[in-house]
Amino acid sequence: MLQVKEHDGVLIGKLADTDRLNAAVAPEIKADLTAELSKKGVRMILDLSNISFIDSTGIGTLISALKTARQHEGSFQLCAIKTEVMSLLKLMKLDKVFDIFDSEEQIS
Repeated sequence: MLQVKEHDGVLIGKLADTDRLNAAVAPEIKADLTAELSKKGVRMILDLSNISFIDSTGIGTLISALKTARQHEGSFQLCAIKTEVMSLLKLMKLDKVFDIFDSEEQIS
């Protein structure tokens, strides 16, 4: 479900085969993210360009990934978020919690 590639020492993650981050797919994605982010100092950017719907379980998965990264002295950032999903993140004030970029190219 989570596809990961490396670019200049940064992991770029993308959710494959789904346009939703919801209760149906969240446990598998959370497990994949935790496995990647549990290594010390990992920097990951999750590309959400293909996600058009996210529910509370999906939000919890993103928050859990951020917490895991911080516990292991790494970072977890989001990029390429569709308008519908960004509206929800702003409503929940999570745009102040996550580092969010327009695209992975924007990240230095």
